[in-house]
Amino acid sequence: MKFAFKNPISSRLSTIVGITFVVVFFVMIFNIYLNRANISLTRVLNNLNIQVNLSQSIIKEVFLDNYRNTNDFEILNEKSSSLLKKFDTLFYQDKTYKIFWLDRVYIKKLLTQMQDELKIFNDNIRSYEISRKNLYKNRNFLYLNNQKLLDMSDEIVKKMLQRKVTQEEINQAGKQRMLTQKISYQLTLYTIKKEKSAYDEFLNAFEEYNSTILSFYTNSTYKSNKELYETIKMNYNFWQKYAFNIHEIIANQEILSDSLSGINHNGSLLAQNLKKLYEIYDRAAKQTEYVFNIFQYIAIAIVLVVIFGLIFTTIWTKKQIANFLKYSKDLNENNLSNIQLQEDTELAQASRNINDFIKRIQKTKQNSILAKKIGEQIHNEIMEINSDIKEHLDEKSFSKEDKEKIQKEMGMSEYIAIESSDELINITKKLEKLSDSIDKSIDIYTNCLTCKEKNK
Repeated sequence: MKFAFKNPISSRLSTIVGITFVVVFFVMIFNIYLNRANISLTRVLNNLNIQVNLSQSIIKEVFLDNYRNTNDFEILNEKSSSLLKKFDTLFYQDKTYKIFWLDRVYIKKLLTQMQDELKIFNDNIRSYEISRKNLYKNRNFLYLNNQKLLDMSDEIVKKMLQRKVTQEEINQAGKQRMLTQKISYQLTLYTIKKEKSAYDEFLNAFEEYNSTILSFYTNSTYKSNKELYETIKMNYNFWQKYAFNIHEIIANQEILSDSLSGINHNGSLLAQNLKKLYEIYDRAAKQTEYVFNIFQYIAIAIVLVVIFGLIFTTIWTKKQIANFLKYSKDLNENNLSNIQLQEDTELAQASRNINDFIKRIQKTKQNSILAKKIGEQIHNEIMEINSDIKEHLDEKSFSKEDKEKIQKEMGMSEYIAIESSDELINITKKLEKLSDSIDKSIDIYTNCLTCKEKNK
């Protein structure tokens, strides 16, 4: 009889346990790595998505504020500050550098470029807010003092009518009053509709009124009429303040237009780069998910291999145990032929040990039987010798004292022979009891193995 395999059971089980531990450990570590990578990428994607929405929302908010003609930039500043914080978080606290399939060099280059764009974008917003605040202040001055300028223009017309100047001069005075109304109307129209034509009309009316009031102020004929000239002079001096605010409006309007253009351009460029960066991280997230799925399949395959290895080892172990049980049954039936072993399993080693032990028991039995026979033989020979000596004593004439000594020594030797024989018999009986006890132990051990085999 031969066993099928040569590897020890403990070695097989140790190998499978070791492989299982390594596989489980590797699966856990790689899962942790992929999960952390996925969390980092998800956090970055959410951050980028918020930044894209914020950049677009800021552009929208700027143009809405411009049309509303408001001086409150709280919402705009809040969104701008939030965008800057989100970008700083992405730029300085990005934890995705450990993801080996990300092009970190290109991402860093793109982030540096976006940092410059964001700075310009924020500068455009600050410039927009400053120009809007100045425009708001200048327009309010014009709205509040428009009626005063109109009244002064009316006063010039009245003084010229009283002076009875030429019709052409009266027409010029009426024109300057009309230009005052036109300036106010076109400014209001532009503020509401933001139409370039209204702004151009406003500038034309301003230049024309400035030219008209200057001609009145420098007219030597009007200077000769003190009352009329004082009215013109008051109007002219007030007009300087009024015109200063108009010049401020013109200058701030240009700054505002440049700021709006810069916000639209740089904001759109920033949003495009944010979307480009979003696509890079989105591809990395999809690749992470793909690698994770592939790894799961590989892990499942490895686990299945381990399971099949366990099943195969279990079947192999059961076969070894079955062979060992058959051998033990042979022992139980006193079939003491040696089992043929060519392997190095624990059961095979146990079988060899049992074989050696049984050989020693058999040798002990044989020795005990031989000892019993020798003891009986010695006893019989001594009895025969004693019997012969007694016969010779009867035939020879020995003194009574010598006979007693001889008989005493013969009795002593007979006693020693009987004692030795009894001791050999006792030893033989003890060895027989030991043999019976060992046989019973083998029977119990065989029955236990049989019960375990049936339970499996």
